Amino acid sequence: MSSAQTSHAPIDFETQSLSTRQLLTRLLETVSLLVTKEVELARAELKADLTAELDMVKLLVAAGVVAVFGVTMLLVSAVFALTIWMPGWLAALGVAVLLLAIGGVLALVGWKRGVSAPLAVTRKTVKEDVQWARERLA
Repeated sequence: MSSAQTSHAPIDFETQSLSTRQLLTRLLETVSLLVTKEVELARAELKADLTAELDMVKLLVAAGVVAVFGVTMLLVSAVFALTIWMPGWLAALGVAVLLLAIGGVLALVGWKRGVSAPLAVTRKTVKEDVQWARERLA
């Protein structure tokens, strides 16, 4: 056997007797089936991944809710600890004012970090592209 014959996969007699058109048709059918199966696999994998991610989000939300309850209990404990030096209502009011002040500062900082001119770079590049196109067409 020559090296050319040994480097190729064996072809059965039925395949050898097919015309070029029949071979191309068979190839296209095989490729189409392969693509269909790959898409089905990707869909199934995406669905499984999405389900796993949703389960993770549910657990993280539950953990966040429990953490909020824990922080609330720590704040109640702080109020009780302050009742040694002041009436309970005043301690609760002081803790509430402190928390509202912290929340207000965080909200203000967050608001100032907001985007004032959305898509600024995209707007600039689109404007440049339109200008370039006008120059080319003129």
